Amino acid sequence: MKPTMKTFDHSIKQLTKLAIATAVISLMACDPGQPEINSDSNVTGFAAPLSQAEFNSLTAETQYQVASKLYGTLFRGISAEEFFDLNAGVANLKPKNNNFLADTKQALKKNLTIDELLAVDTVIEGFDNEGNAIEENAKYSFDPDTDADENEKAMQLPLARIKEYPISRDLYVQWMAYFLSNTIMYSAAVEMESTDVVDAQNMYRFLSSSIRDGRSIREMVRSNLPSLARWRVSRSSENHALEAYELYLGLFETEEDSVKGGIACKDFYLTDEDSGYVISTTNIPNTEPQLILDSFFITTCDDLYDVIAGHPLILPRAVEVLTNYFFSGRSREDRVAIIESIKNSGAETYEDIFTAMLFSKEYLLNTERPRSFEESLMPLLDTLKWHPAATNSSVDERIFEFMASGSTNPPGGRGNILYLGNKGWHSMSLKIGRLPDVPMDALSFANYHKGIREQLLLNERSYDGSQTDIPGLIYNGEGNDDDDLRNVVAQLSLTDYIHFLFLNTVQRKASNDEITGLITIYDGLSLLSLDEDGETIIRPSTSDSRHNNIAELTFDYISRLPEFYYFKAIN
Repeated sequence: MKPTMKTFDHSIKQLTKLAIATAVISLMACDPGQPEINSDSNVTGFAAPLSQAEFNSLTAETQYQVASKLYGTLFRGISAEEFFDLNAGVANLKPKNNNFLADTKQALKKNLTIDELLAVDTVIEGFDNEGNAIEENAKYSFDPDTDADENEKAMQLPLARIKEYPISRDLYVQWMAYFLSNTIMYSAAVEMESTDVVDAQNMYRFLSSSIRDGRSIREMVRSNLPSLARWRVSRSSENHALEAYELYLGLFETEEDSVKGGIACKDFYLTDEDSGYVISTTNIPNTEPQLILDSFFITTCDDLYDVIAGHPLILPRAVEVLTNYFFSGRSREDRVAIIESIKNSGAETYEDIFTAMLFSKEYLLNTERPRSFEESLMPLLDTLKWHPAATNSSVDERIFEFMASGSTNPPGGRGNILYLGNKGWHSMSLKIGRLPDVPMDALSFANYHKGIREQLLLNERSYDGSQTDIPGLIYNGEGNDDDDLRNVVAQLSLTDYIHFLFLNTVQRKASNDEITGLITIYDGLSLLSLDEDGETIIRPSTSDSRHNNIAELTFDYISRLPEFYYFKAIN
């Protein structure tokens, strides 16, 4: 008989004590003396890339942690069975691919074909032969509101594409555009009364198409400054100039320059709500040159835009903004060294900057920072083999609707605990963008923890594969007893199964203390028995498998580990 949730609750205190008592696993440092191979990066110095040889010199388990950090930053997960050869269990882990890092970097440079893109987009939206999105054929459900001003699909669809696109440049472009749309440089600021979700849609389309086409940062800034989306955020000519200095040059003491920039742009203004918040003109352009930033004479708004886009500070500022996110918590000296290293590499596009940071030794080996909610939840969707059709909660086909939108709650009176705004991590909504530090105040983290633990880790149907014809982490999708176990699971001993669950969630094997403590809990719930050789095994059953019960209890414990919410430093 399957243990009830009431029975499971009696083990909560034991799990908590075990989580507190366990020691953090020690990680082997890499050998910096390995020769550089398979690298086409121009970055040298402090932000130099991690080479394939250096990656291969790490222990197998540490390689997996680095690989998962790289994938996780892109909101993707790589499962233990994808990364390791598990045919012989987990005692002696061996990576399948000795060229993983170089192959991943190459994959992120390769564009999908039109047919490949269409195939994935059809899965996401259920396109028919004429290109119409048919919801009943779609893997995901998006905001059903037909009012263009209220439909938030534009804020939800990028997450679905990031989830479904294979590792490729198309995935990379979607992720970079999503990341930038949540920074102060390009946030559509949907929270403001003068903006709406159409601005978010237009901004995201601008970012994704510009990055895809390889446009330089200078070109993108020059194109964005006169856009309606930017004017709807700045709202007045003087503030438009002030925010241009702040956002793209990092200059924050510019009151006099902002006044002069406002004079240059005085023939443009944003209309009021009744007129739809559009850019209009007085038809009285400025004719008197204005000296700004002690060096540049401007007369028109176009002159201002040209100065901003051509300014020497524009590239260091772009690197600085992204450095503050990826290297949050690092010292000011370290961040300055990273900025200088990438700036001196000749980076000209956002893609150059992102790639330099993500593949750097400083990020992959030496930086620890909290994971954002997307960086925690979405990689688990991959490693736990989640499928929206298998679930019966808000982690179903509406998952990205609930994450990006706070306007609709799941049925049954439950609050929308997946909503990013409940975690202080609003999507495309904040005028100043997301702060570099992931919010870890009590309320934000409580919603973060609750969302992952309750909606995914304690929801067996999100990962076990027992209720549908879709294979999950544990079952083949044809039943829920021992006869339906996936081959990779069926071959594992009890201890190896625990390691398997740990690897797919915290990218390490369980410690001896954790194994002993968890087995005691399993045994207390009658999930174990002895085989004919006297070995402790998972108790077989003709009507139910204990594997999913053990997974749920193990995940409950793992959800209490601080390390579960961090990208760890290896060194």
